[in-house]
Amino acid sequence: MMDTWLRRLGLTKRSPDPSQVGDLDTLSNEQLMALMRHEAHRIEKTIYNDILEKKYPVYRQKWVRVGEILGLLERRQVSMDEPTIAWARQIHVAFDDLPKQFIQPNSSPAQSIDNDAVDGFVDFVRARRSVRVWSDEQPDRETLLQLAKKLVDAARWAPTSGNRQPWRFKVLVDAEKKELLRGIKEEHCVAAPLLVFVGMDTRVYGALGRSERGVYIDAGAAVMQMVLAAHRGGYGVCWNHFADDLVDSRKSNQVAYGRFTEVLGIGAHIAPVAVVAVGRPAFIPPMPARIDVEDLILPEPS
Repeated sequence: MMDTWLRRLGLTKRSPDPSQVGDLDTLSNEQLMALMRHEAHRIEKTIYNDILEKKYPVYRQKWVRVGEILGLLERRQVSMDEPTIAWARQIHVAFDDLPKQFIQPNSSPAQSIDNDAVDGFVDFVRARRSVRVWSDEQPDRETLLQLAKKLVDAARWAPTSGNRQPWRFKVLVDAEKKELLRGIKEEHCVAAPLLVFVGMDTRVYGALGRSERGVYIDAGAAVMQMVLAAHRGGYGVCWNHFADDLVDSRKSNQVAYGRFTEVLGIGAHIAPVAVVAVGRPAFIPPMPARIDVEDLILPEPS
């Protein structure tokens, strides 16, 4: 599956891992910031895994790399107030005493255990349905645009492998833009009041071309948080598959997707994953059956 995107990006299976690139000047700002987040995140984790002292030379080199990236971004006149840059700088400054200078001041007390709250959340997610029929009465355009920003806000707090934060979104509320999906997605998707395209910036994944599954794992975590946020607000929502296997499944899909990306300015480095459809539902569809919990847990070996 990833080979498709390698071809589209003009890359080979031996494309360089950004974390191994010696000349940082060859990387875009987006790649630099992803690498910065990744390296700073790995430095922070040394404290939780108690390995900094054992592997000090390795992580000192990562500290050097983070410093080089911060300097290069500043020379490129990237705002040092950007949240992830400011966060990485904190870790860089605190490197020699991370527990006292970074982790303790920025941590929160552990919550008390509440199993009943888990039950309540399970009830909440059990009530969610994939909605495909929309009410004739919908929020106005401005309300939908504000909702889209809230959904992206929910998505950005999802975990990502190596803290790369590779999600990229395109918000569609205008009919002519949603029509670009006709022929490649079903009517319920084209007709939805709000669509949010979810893509992933493949440039920031170091293992691209070596079966990098993080692209889809990271996207899925973000999409589910969008889905639950919309559900919490009383909206109907449907997570629609839009990955490269669908795009490449037939020629007409490839043509439609090419037009979609061209009109909306979605670069070739963005791997499509999903289109999230949101709106006021006409009704909540029936509850689908689910496999019993006991049957989902793998048994102990006999």
